[in-house]
Amino acid sequence: MTKQSFATALMTMVGAAVFAVSLPAAPVHAEDGALTKAWNSTRQGTEKAWDKTKSGTTEAWDKTKEGTTEAWDKTKSGTEKAWDKTKAGTDKAWDKTKSGTEKVWDKTKSGTEKAWDKTKTGTTDAAHDVGKWGERTGQKIGNTSTAVGHDIRNGFTDDDKK
Repeated sequence: MTKQSFATALMTMVGAAVFAVSLPAAPVHAEDGALTKAWNSTRQGTEKAWDKTKSGTTEAWDKTKEGTTEAWDKTKSGTEKAWDKTKAGTDKAWDKTKSGTEKVWDKTKSGTEKAWDKTKTGTTDAAHDVGKWGERTGQKIGNTSTAVGHDIRNGFTDDDKK
């Protein structure tokens, strides 16, 4: 029974009760008169309407309770399934993130080590080159002074000896 049919039945019952109360009281001496028959008929109709309303309300309540229980069970089951799927998806996402982070860290670490090795090698090579540059510069200066001295001597003498 729906809420609307329940409300309709309740209003019918209340209306029947108001109608029954509004009827004039039957005289005590009128045993089988028309008024007594109407009163008894109304009372019986009201009792039947009340019983039907009560029965309908009980049936409607039972169906509603049953439907609510089924709906609750479906909702509960669906919620549990959705929660399990969400949890599983979160676990997978976390595993992928963790794995990806580890890979990125390994690449960063490896790249840093390679960069450091190149920097270290480059610095060492540069230091060696600076040392050699000093030696080469000294040799050049030494050779230049000898050559300049030789040229000066040739300028003052007629010797073409070199």
